[in-house]
Amino acid sequence: MTEAERQAYFQQYGCYPIEDSDVENVGIVLTQAQIDEAESIIAKKRARQYLADTDWYVTRYAETGTAIPEDIATARAQARIDA
Repeated sequence: MTEAERQAYFQQYGCYPIEDSDVENVGIVLTQAQIDEAESIIAKKRARQYLADTDWYVTRYAETGTAIPEDIATARAQARIDA
C-alpha cells in the first residue's frame, strides 16, 4: 500500500490500516489452560468415538446373547468414565 493510499484510508476511516509488515509473526500462542482444555476435549471425543465404534458388541449381546469380550467391556467402561 502506498503512502497516498494509507493517507486516503486514514481520511476515510480515521485510522491507518494494519498491514502484514506491521504485525510480528509469532504464531499462535496458547496458555497452559487452553492446552489442557483442548487435550480434555480431544480425550472425550476419542472416548465417545470408541463407544460408537464398539456399540455393535452391545447390540450383538442384546440380540444374540453373545458375550462382549472382557477387554472390550473394560475399555468401554473406562470410555464411559472418560466421556
